[in-house]
This record gives sequence, C-alpha cells and structure tokens, in this order.
Amino acid sequence: MAAIPNAPGGTSSIPLPIPAILRDSRVLSVVGQILFAVILVFAISQLWGSILFNLSEKNLTPNLNFLTNRAGFDIGERPEWYSSASSYGDAFTVGLINTLRIVVIGLVLTTIIGILGGIFLLSSNWLLRNVTRGIVELLRNTPILLQLIFWYTVVVASLPDARTPLTLLPEGRYFIAIRWLIYLGLAAFLWFGHLRQRKPGTPGRLFWLMAILGAVLAFEIGMLLFPTMYGQVGVDGVPLLVYIVVSLALIVVATNQLRGNEQLRWRAIGLTVGQLAGGLLLIFAVLPRDGIPFELYPSIYIGRRGIVLPEVYATARFGDWLAFVAVGVALALILWIYFGRLIEQTGRPYPRLLYGVIAIVVFTLIGWTAVSLEPTPPTIPVTQEGTTTFMTLADARTAGLLTTQDEILYASQPILYLPPVPRLNNSTGLPTGNYTRGSSISPEYVALLFGLVIYTSAFVAEIVRAGILAVPKGQIEASRALGFSTAQTLRMVILPQAMRVIIPPLASQYLNLAKNSSLAIAVAYADIVMVTQTIMNQSGQSVTGITMIMLTYLTMSIIISIFTNIANRRFQLVTR
Repeated sequence: MAAIPNAPGGTSSIPLPIPAILRDSRVLSVVGQILFAVILVFAISQLWGSILFNLSEKNLTPNLNFLTNRAGFDIGERPEWYSSASSYGDAFTVGLINTLRIVVIGLVLTTIIGILGGIFLLSSNWLLRNVTRGIVELLRNTPILLQLIFWYTVVVASLPDARTPLTLLPEGRYFIAIRWLIYLGLAAFLWFGHLRQRKPGTPGRLFWLMAILGAVLAFEIGMLLFPTMYGQVGVDGVPLLVYIVVSLALIVVATNQLRGNEQLRWRAIGLTVGQLAGGLLLIFAVLPRDGIPFELYPSIYIGRRGIVLPEVYATARFGDWLAFVAVGVALALILWIYFGRLIEQTGRPYPRLLYGVIAIVVFTLIGWTAVSLEPTPPTIPVTQEGTTTFMTLADARTAGLLTTQDEILYASQPILYLPPVPRLNNSTGLPTGNYTRGSSISPEYVALLFGLVIYTSAFVAEIVRAGILAVPKGQIEASRALGFSTAQTLRMVILPQAMRVIIPPLASQYLNLAKNSSLAIAVAYADIVMVTQTIMNQSGQSVTGITMIMLTYLTMSIIISIFTNIANRRFQLVTR
C-alpha cells in the first residue's frame, strides 16, 4: 500500500495492482501441485539417502548382485531344475511360479464356483437357496487367515494316511454288459430317427417311449430276481403261455378302461407291451448276458501328503494329431458363420453350436485313429547295464526297460497317459506312501488354493446375484413373450446386462485373491513372499527383497486390471 496525496490536509492509500496470472485459479493449482511434488521428492530423497547411509554402514547397500549368489536352501514346491546349488535369482523365480500357480488357477475356479453360487442364491428351491445363503454368509464374515488355517490343520490333516490313501477309479476287473450297449444304440437310433420327428405328447411318442422302458425294466428285473429263467421256456411251454395270456389281458384292459385319458392310455399300453417283449427276450435268451471285460487302475491318490495325479505328455505324434484338430476347429468356425447368416436371413433356428462341436469331435477322433495307426519301429535301442541292444517295443515295455522319454518317443497315441504307480515295501509288499511315477500336489498347495477359492467365491456369488437381480424383470418377460427359451434368455438378455454390473466389483475380488495369496506363509507354502523372506534373511538385502515383492504384486494387479477393464468396455452400454 502506497501513500499518495489526496487533499491539502491528508493522505489516502490504494492497493497496487496484482498481475492477472497470479489471480488465475488454474495457474495457482499447477503451482501448488509443483510445490507439493518438489516437497515430496525432497522428503523421499532425504529418507532414501538416510536408508542408504545406514545400510552402507552395515555393508548392506541395496543392489541386485546378490541374485547370482548360491541360494543354499531347498524349496518344497520346486521344479526339477532347481536345487540348493541354484542361485537366489532361481529361487525367486520358483517362488514367482508358485504364486502364479495359485493365482491363475484360483481365478478360474473362483469364477466358476462364484457363478454357481450366485445362481443357487436365486434358486426357486428353498433348501438349496437357504443352504447356499448360510454358507456364503459364514464365509464372508470369517477372516481369510482363519479359514486357511482350518483347511490346513483340519481338512487336510483329516485325510487318510499316505500308505492307505483314497483312490479315484477303484482298482479291479469289471465288465460292461453287451446288452447295455445295445440299449444305448437303440435309444440313439429311435431318438434321431423316429421320436425326434414327433411332437411331444403324441400317441406314437408315448407308446414307443413306454414300450422301450417296459422292455428294459422287464428284462433287467428278470435277470436280477429270476436269473434261472434266462433261456428256460419251461415244461411244455405252460409258464410261457400263461405269461403271454396275462400280458395280452393287461393290454386289453388298458385299451378299454382308459379311453377317457389318451396320454395315460397310451402310456399303459406301451408299458404293458414293453414288459411282454422284455419277458420274451429273457425267456428266449435273445439279448446276451455276457460282458466286455476291462481293468481299472487308480488314477488319483488323495492322502495326508497331498494329491498324486497322472502324468500326461505330448508324444512325437502330437503335432500330426493337432493338425486334424485345427481342421475341425476351422470347419466349426465356418459352420458357425454360415448358419449364423442363415438364421439372420431366414429366421429359422439352426443348432450351429451342435454342428460345430460335432465337427471338432469328428476330426479329433479321425486324427487320433489315423495317427495311432501309423506303424512303430520294429526294433528300438535299449540300454541295459551299460550295454545297448535292439529289441522289439513290446518286449522292452514288458521288461520295464523303457524310460519316460522312450515312451514319449515311441508311443502310438498322440497323448501319453501314465497313471501313478505306488512304491511297495520289498519285505511286506505294502504301499510305502511314495510313488515311482505321478505328479504330486502338496497339502500346503491344496489348503491354500481351496481356502482362497472358497473365500473369494462367496463374495463373487453375491456379486453375481446382485448383477442378475439388476436386470429389469420386464426384459425377461419380454424375452419370454418373444418365444425365447431359458438358455436364449440367459445368453442374450440377462447376462449381457448383468455383466455391466458384475465386472467392476468382480475385478476387485480378483485383485483381492491375488494379494491374499501372500498369506501362503500361514500354511508353509513356498510362494514368492516366503522364498524372498528366506533370501532376505540370508543375504541381508531386505530393501531389495521387499521392493521386488511389491513390484511383483503391483505387476499382477495391473495385468488383472487391464484384462477386466477390457471386458468391462466390451459389455458397456453404447450411447450417443
């Protein structure tokens, strides 16, 4: 404020003009942000300088040179190429792989179970709906750490001992009755050749369905209760004659007494005729009672030490078979596009999905058969006790001289399936709990995966339920008025609108699952956090280790966000 003369007896003061640029709110906002950034950078640099100085005093300056040093520790969940002689960098890579195994498989399973849970929450079945509601509320209101400990210390610990594990596919010799195959072929023939062409509820359809059902039931019940009647006509044919007379009498009664209800009448006639035919087939032994023998070997062993799965390898013929599959997929895409255009032009519904699946399955089977028929070499080199000899493939396999690599090289199928083989005690002949072949999954991995998936799927179920309820009921009623089926309504009306509500919160749950995987240390699973913690304890590089963990989880979160944002833009409502 400057004083200037105003009157003979006094002075007055007026403000100096402020430049316009200093009165602009946008300029002031930019200046404020610059000042804040400068102060923040200065504070971080001072903190970082202090950290570096203190670490340098202890000879622990952060760097990445330690990653080439020998690790000197083993990891429970590790690939074959890692050992205690590997470097810290290799150990960190193993921890990253283990974390990705949990996150990737967990996201897929969480999506599937969460969608099913959301549908069950809206089920018209009172028991299913309320049981699902109780499970979801229990899981959502229980800490994830407590659930992980429960899965590891209660569920996994309650499994049988490794020497007496649970097995999927019970071991033994079984038979497939030939008549069951005949039933299956007859049902397929009648469905595609005759019954499918008739409208539901027509007399012909009702008659044939009940006749087939009656014949099968009569034959199977007779085989179960009266096996001695198979092929036995009886003395002088009297029992057979009585059976025929009684059956014909039942047919007459059904024809005359049920005239008021046509559907019930034709059902009764068909069932009576069918039981007569089934009895005759049993008495005259028309259908064979023999079976095709086959042997089953356990493919999955479940015990306290984890789960042992079969080994699956792509053989040398896998590429040839894959070419047939690619042709089937290409044909399926062509059929999908072609019938899609026909639907748009004519309005007639064509099962293009069914045609596409048939094309893929047919070419897959043709390729498998063609590749499997390729001849194998007459003799192969086999190394035994340091000596290489030539012998036939069958003899080498019988003698157990083929390694896994030999099986992959000389197998006639495109995919090699090797079930687990329990190792037996030489003295007692009982299982030892170890396996000479098979892929093992540790109990820590099972507990962590189940805990994360079940916990996160409870939140996903609520998200799916809310997304479906967000679709206006008028949309569903309009689709039904247009004649849409339930599947078409779900695919074309409900899901496209529900996904706009589902995807944003679903992305948050995906991120939570990825970050909650760091709790693996609670069940002693060797994820990236546990492995890096061991590295930090041995090398002293705490700052570098923590930074590597943070960058890893940040990268995973960014990747998940990118994909969910792409899906969100795909389902956004396009407006002007």
